Amino acid sequence: MTTKNETLLALTVILLASTVFNSIVYAAEERRVLSRMYIGLGVEVYAPYQSYPDETITVRIAVEALEDIKNASATLFISGSKSEGHSPWDTSFTVFDVENLSSGTQNKTFDVNIPSDISPGSTYGTLLVQWNIYRNSSWEQKWDKPSFRVTYVKNKDYESLQTTLQNTTTLMYVFLATTIALALSTAYFARRKPKAKKVRKVK
Repeated sequence: MTTKNETLLALTVILLASTVFNSIVYAAEERRVLSRMYIGLGVEVYAPYQSYPDETITVRIAVEALEDIKNASATLFISGSKSEGHSPWDTSFTVFDVENLSSGTQNKTFDVNIPSDISPGSTYGTLLVQWNIYRNSSWEQKWDKPSFRVTYVKNKDYESLQTTLQNTTTLMYVFLATTIALALSTAYFARRKPKAKKVRKVK
């Protein structure tokens, strides 16, 4: 087999492997969607990058009390739209509501049920945080209400169609690679086939 044919076969195999690799759909990983550091308190929110309708996702909230604080509370609000944007959707969770919050880190997880008729696109969250901290010989009240994007809801029908097209493309590359490999192998063995010796006729 010539060097040119070997290179062509190698490039075909690499292209096929790349196509198959790109067609794999990985599960969405948790990522940080909010990070705030306040006086005496820090909060972080984690959620999957993407989700699908009629799916349950996990939202994790890490709360770090940098010192002892009082009357601490936090509520998570998540919202989106349903029925192709014609109606709102929202849900809420109490993260904590305590009179005394000792210094240290706490992790809270919440299962969020994504409606089956939710509209594709981004869902948004708001975290209402309130706490009292001791400063200047008295307890001072603090609060904040940051907003952030929670997760992106994908279009299941579109994803299904895209997967079908990717699978079809992959099969085409498999067929192409097989055909090229067979043609090159046939040419290679044909060249190696020994030529028949001519027999001289004796008159």
